[in-house]
Amino acid sequence: MLYLLLSVLGNIAVFLAFRSFTKFKINTFPAIITNYFVCVITGSLYVGFGHIKSNISFSETWFISAAALGLLFVSTFYLMALTTQLRGVAVATVASKMSLAIPVLFSLFVLKIGTSALGTWNYAGIIIAFIAIFLVSKKKASIEVQAPLSIGYIALPFVVFIMSGALDTWLNYASHYLIEERIQGIYPIVTFASAFLLGSLLILVRRIKVTKKDVLGGLYLGIPNYFSIYFQIKALSAFDNNGALLYPLLNIGIIIGSTLFAILIFKEFPSKLNIVGIILAVIALILISV
Repeated sequence: MLYLLLSVLGNIAVFLAFRSFTKFKINTFPAIITNYFVCVITGSLYVGFGHIKSNISFSETWFISAAALGLLFVSTFYLMALTTQLRGVAVATVASKMSLAIPVLFSLFVLKIGTSALGTWNYAGIIIAFIAIFLVSKKKASIEVQAPLSIGYIALPFVVFIMSGALDTWLNYASHYLIEERIQGIYPIVTFASAFLLGSLLILVRRIKVTKKDVLGGLYLGIPNYFSIYFQIKALSAFDNNGALLYPLLNIGIIIGSTLFAILIFKEFPSKLNIVGIILAVIALILISV
């Protein structure tokens, strides 16, 4: 449970960093790309350059998997940004959060990890967790977002749903089949390095301006972001790669923690619907844990 808690705290720190971007008018995309570079440096310092040098291999399957995951990171974020522009923050948030269904179903019916150990109350908790996450993610639709009806307008939230779910599913699969203990700290470094290279290319091609504030935002985002993924991998290993249990617990922890910090720091109070979702999240947490 320690690694799960640390992953939750890392994700909450990421949430707080993102929330500050609006306040300080930091451009999200260049800050995200900078963050990937900071993740590489943070991970390298934490793991140790000597350990990386002695364990990295460009031809091994885990390295190829980690590099490809970095490409998925950037692509998913870019599409989330487009969804936010076309459909609003509420739609993008719900699509991203509800993607929890994909790694849970993958773990249950494809990997079939720990399914025999799950009881009726555990399954009930997982179902309630989906409802809770939907309610907490539900925000008022922005009236400022207006776009002509098109294939992209309709399909983008679905694509974000699929790709966001694919990220956690990929990580669950890699943790089960590819990631040995000796490379648990190296895997996210390779992933973030790949994401940084592709993101930097996009910045150059699209000629996106990068300011000092964007770099600063990426700096304080990157440190907790590396550890959020690193501890997620450690948590998966500790849960015997049972994503059906880990991901609902992880998301519920992030929801409850982020809501509390939003109230304390940003004075953002949840709606009645959000409060119902939080209560259901607590119930789901208890049921999943029994």
